[in-house]
Order: sequence, then C-alpha cells, then structure tokens
Amino acid sequence: MIHAVVQLFLLILLAGSAYLFLIRVPSASVLGSIVRVVVIQLALFYPIYRFATSDAEREVASAASTLTADEQNALRRKRVFSDIVKGAIFIFFVVFTLRAPGAAPVQFMILSLFLLSYLCYFQCFNHAAKRLMKEKG
Repeated sequence: MIHAVVQLFLLILLAGSAYLFLIRVPSASVLGSIVRVVVIQLALFYPIYRFATSDAEREVASAASTLTADEQNALRRKRVFSDIVKGAIFIFFVVFTLRAPGAAPVQFMILSLFLLSYLCYFQCFNHAAKRLMKEKG
C-alpha cells in the first residue's frame, strides 16, 4: 500500500514537472529532452531491476520465522547497504539538480530521470516481491 501511494505521488510529480516544462520551453526542445530521458531510462532499467529484485528477495527471505541470528544479521547488513545505496542515489540527484545549469531541458531531464528511476524501482520491487511470495506459497 505504501509503495502504491509513493508511486502515485511520483507520477503526479512527473506529470506536474512535464506540464511546467511544456509551458516554459519550445516544443522542439521538449521532444529532444523526452527522447533522451527515455533512452537513458532504458539503459538504467536492467541495473534498477536487478537492485529491486535483490531487495525483494532479501525482504521475502527476512519474513521467514526460522532464521538464525547470523542469518538475521546478514539480512540486516544487506538492508543497511541497500538503504545507503538508495540514499546515495537520492543525494546524487539532489546535488546534480542543484549544480546543473539553469537550462530548463537539462533540469527537466534530471528531474524526470530521478522520478522515473524511483518509480521503476518501486514497480520492479512490487513485481519481484509478488512473484517471490507466489513461489513460496
């Protein structure tokens, strides 16, 4: 449920930023930016999918009631590492956005990549988690 609310919020942000971008920038620039965003997002899909799948596998594995203390500690370390990576990516996008030139197409691309990357992560995580839970019964 939380992921669905976050995904809806990300979609609203993406639609709002696209609307503002369309108002401020000539249409030729809009098409070029959208094409670049789609190409970059396609290149990022597989790493995001692998990361989300590993997170889903870890979360499904941690739901087992027969884990030993060592297994729980290993899963906790993996969770902390994953959270650090997600935080680092968030900080990267914030700094990159603040340091980017004031050109609207560049800022739109950065914001769109950020929103689409996190949206893709949540979608892949949900898909992998549902598949893993169905397999476990």
